[in-house]
Amino acid sequence: MKIAVDKDSIKAVKNDGNEYVYLFDSEEYGELLKLGVHCLHYARCKYVDINLTDYDIDCIKQAKITDENWNKVERKDYKIGIIIPNYNYEHTIEKCLTSVLNQTYKNYEIVFVDDMSTDRSVEIARSLLGSKHKIIQLKQKRLNGGARNEAYLHLSDDVDYVYYIDSDDWLYDEYALEKINNKLQTKPDVLFVGMASYKNDKLTTCFIPTYKDKYEAIAGWSGSCGKVIKKSLATRQECLYNEGTLKEDKNQHCKICIYMNSFKLLPEPIYVWNQQNYKSVTTIREKVVWGTSTIRHYADTKQLYLSEKGKDPLIDQFLEKRLKQCEKELREGGDRQW
Repeated sequence: MKIAVDKDSIKAVKNDGNEYVYLFDSEEYGELLKLGVHCLHYARCKYVDINLTDYDIDCIKQAKITDENWNKVERKDYKIGIIIPNYNYEHTIEKCLTSVLNQTYKNYEIVFVDDMSTDRSVEIARSLLGSKHKIIQLKQKRLNGGARNEAYLHLSDDVDYVYYIDSDDWLYDEYALEKINNKLQTKPDVLFVGMASYKNDKLTTCFIPTYKDKYEAIAGWSGSCGKVIKKSLATRQECLYNEGTLKEDKNQHCKICIYMNSFKLLPEPIYVWNQQNYKSVTTIREKVVWGTSTIRHYADTKQLYLSEKGKDPLIDQFLEKRLKQCEKELREGGDRQW
């Protein structure tokens, strides 16, 4: 059992097989080390000697061992804004939307943003979503980054978190949002989730988050579908997507990791990445848009590096490495990571 203690109850800590966590606010770190228990800053978690994501306790308030409900976290059904950008995916959009509509968890809204499709995908979406959810049709081409930025403007005021699903992909099972909400109970800024890939008609787990700190996270999976983000973080000016370009999720991922104060992990597949999609952007590498996006990605990464330079040496090192990789891609004529 995990027991949270504070100044008034630290003396009650004993070697009884329980795991004690001391919640502090202003003590000196040197004094904290003498306590011999895990110490957790309950207001702004920055330098602590444990992994915050391992603890299902409310780290925003102090708890006393004498409190009757010291280990109880008030459960909340967080409203999740599901953002789905689309362009000509009439062949997959029904499966994508149905995977959301069939969820056992119902406190969500879908914002479907169409990037000037010429097929029947909007018609299909309208027939499935009705008036309960939102369908936005862009008037000029903005690609996925612009579509997601536009979706932010149409989220209801009571949305707590946002999650992104590409219109050629789908949720892993009908319990995906339920599992997400269970992990949001400690109010993390970001929840990193696992993924499966669908290829050769076979479903295989391809990513499970294991990050110990924000530095591991920033170097990890950059796809938008790999994280659920608090709306106030996702929509802040510094964290918006770059528009009119591919690879838009890479720098957005960096910015989210830089500005988040807390995160949690959901180490099982929540999302299915459809690698059998013959119309995926990863199949258009030879087209002009892919080449110009490589140039844009270098420029966007350079701008991010310069704006963050000097704030955190470890992040500086990571972004310097990213810049070198971008330069290599430019020299070799494109991104080879796929």
